[in-house]
Amino acid sequence: MDVDGALRRLPGLPATVTAALAAVRNDSVGGDRLAETLQQDPGFSRAVLTVLDTPFFGAAGSEIGMRAICRSTSRVSLERAMIAAAVLRQLPGGGDQWFDRYAFWEHSVGVGVIARALAADLGQDEQQAFTAGLLHDLGRIVLDVYFPREFQGVVRYRQRHDTWIRDAEVAVLGFDHCVFGGSVAVRWGLPVDLVEAVCSHHTPEAANVHHDVTRMVHVADVLARGLQLGDPGDDTIPMLSQGAMKRLGLNWKALRRVLKDVDNQLPAGHDLVRLSIGHDACVSA
Repeated sequence: MDVDGALRRLPGLPATVTAALAAVRNDSVGGDRLAETLQQDPGFSRAVLTVLDTPFFGAAGSEIGMRAICRSTSRVSLERAMIAAAVLRQLPGGGDQWFDRYAFWEHSVGVGVIARALAADLGQDEQQAFTAGLLHDLGRIVLDVYFPREFQGVVRYRQRHDTWIRDAEVAVLGFDHCVFGGSVAVRWGLPVDLVEAVCSHHTPEAANVHHDVTRMVHVADVLARGLQLGDPGDDTIPMLSQGAMKRLGLNWKALRRVLKDVDNQLPAGHDLVRLSIGHDACVSA
């Protein structure tokens, strides 16, 4: 399996979604027109409102409606909510005995919640950090949904050799979920900060532009694994980059302070996963 060949087989985001993302990124498009563009796809519009209703965005979308949301919410916040909704909708629940997608998303939202808490503590963009954390393992879920035969080979290899799933990906596919996920993020037109977080969350020093976002996601991923939030695909806890910690100005005292806030936010993250992909449709491994 090669990355370029896989990308050619991978569907793009729906035209209604790409149109809405183009509109939200265009300052000349007013709020009413943006709302009309979103409402051309009622399913996507509802998914965006679900994301906006969470404490991570706090827009109370279902209470005031899409038109009012598009008039009053910042374009950056809207774009992040739309990206989160689009990807969650593109990669549904379900699965098989090889991979528990619900547990995967529980891990992913846990990383998002921790990354957001880190951003709040450090005075950085909380919604940017949350979305980057939520989507950090994009490559892995895309492999499971669209290339199940190849991904089952990865899971079997990991089980047989009791290894980190990232090493199993390289052994079976010739690349890992970071490389593949970054290519998917580019293919789907995601912003550079998300591309870098997807590509480099295990190697934060490799980020070229949005260093701190990638560092926060790296730290959040290691912490989420240590706290056993959801299922990232194995029980490995990677080494925490001391360089990332130093450059963010973090120490273990700061992490303990941040994690106290995380406990209060996790239930909202679980609700987002449940409402977006549905627990009943997911098969436990």
